[in-house]
Amino acid sequence: MYHPGSQLRPSPERPGRGFARRRLPVVELDENFCAIHIHRIDDSGADIDRQSASRLEDCRVFWWRDAWWFTATWVLRDDPLFCQIALCRLEGNRIAERHLLPSPRDARCEKNWMPCLDGDRLRWIYWIDPLEVVSYSDGNLSLERRGRFGRLETWAGSSPLVRYRGGWLCVVHLRKDRHHVSSFEHRLIELDDDFTLRRMSRAFTFGGDDVEYCAGLCVTQTHAILSYGVQDREARLMRLELSVIEAMLRPLYIPRSLSVFFMEARRAAGPWIRHPRRTLAALVRRMTAAK
Repeated sequence: MYHPGSQLRPSPERPGRGFARRRLPVVELDENFCAIHIHRIDDSGADIDRQSASRLEDCRVFWWRDAWWFTATWVLRDDPLFCQIALCRLEGNRIAERHLLPSPRDARCEKNWMPCLDGDRLRWIYWIDPLEVVSYSDGNLSLERRGRFGRLETWAGSSPLVRYRGGWLCVVHLRKDRHHVSSFEHRLIELDDDFTLRRMSRAFTFGGDDVEYCAGLCVTQTHAILSYGVQDREARLMRLELSVIEAMLRPLYIPRSLSVFFMEARRAAGPWIRHPRRTLAALVRRMTAAK
């Protein structure tokens, strides 16, 4: 999130397991994105088990209630993987307050909640398509299901939501796994004030086929600034003029109901296209068993 005068962006500098081997700095930048101060986060008050693989990942920073906060994936165990979302308040470089947020679905692994600040109201986009919104009030969470777009069902959250043209702007990502190697594509999407999809960009990468992951976005009067990691070991910033953002965002010409219909048809046809013989044999077995 943008706050006049500076940005703060926690980000691990080196890959590794456990907080003892993972540096999590807070970097304050001037308006030209030159580092003014760099401090390692003091997590001594966060009740972290130093003997396990506990660690924070994928921090998303925002300004709320006159303080810097961030949400992150708190990995509590690796085998099997168990992680929750942590909501943390910073005082300087110290974690002064932290809350582990329970999964609204009782899931073992929670990641990539997209913060959405509207005044004092704190929400997260929990899932994109179908759209699900988590609200936070007095330490309690509530989950609201809003419906489907029929366009982004395989996409997940990346950046926070920021105000843009009376609505919201954010970045989403698509993970692709091929030959045991993961890569990510991104899209910009614009939502109206009630989270209805207005426009979206084509899929893009920042610099190529490297592992790139966007977790930060802020908008000034003239630019959008995106922060993203490369190969889980390097943090980068990209500044784009708002005219470029406007050129990237494309109107949606197909009605939502028709998009959902096409998505359902493609899902139903998928097994027949990928494995026609296997799918036919399974259908015959079901029909025979029904007799």
